[in-house]
Amino acid sequence: MLRVGTPVSSRHLVGLALAAASLPVLGCGRRATAADCQLIVDKSVELQLQDMSETDPEAIRKSEAKIRSALEGEIVACESRRVTDRTMACVRTAHTRGELDACLR
Repeated sequence: MLRVGTPVSSRHLVGLALAAASLPVLGCGRRATAADCQLIVDKSVELQLQDMSETDPEAIRKSEAKIRSALEGEIVACESRRVTDRTMACVRTAHTRGELDACLR
């Protein structure tokens, strides 16, 4: 978990994106769409910025750009993986990165 003022580790971001990309491929569900993968990235960005508790608009903009840059390449890897409606509903309602991680397991 990030501490206030701690820079975001791109290693953690890529790990989260890889977790999203390795959504279950067996059994039920459907193939993830670009929109599903974008939602996962958007939620990840939102929750990471929330953890940072940053108030300076310029610092927020720079942090968001850095996080998005680290995750955007993972969208393509995420597409066509299996997801369920339950997984995506969980992603939409996650309030913490821990909750988001649990959704993607």
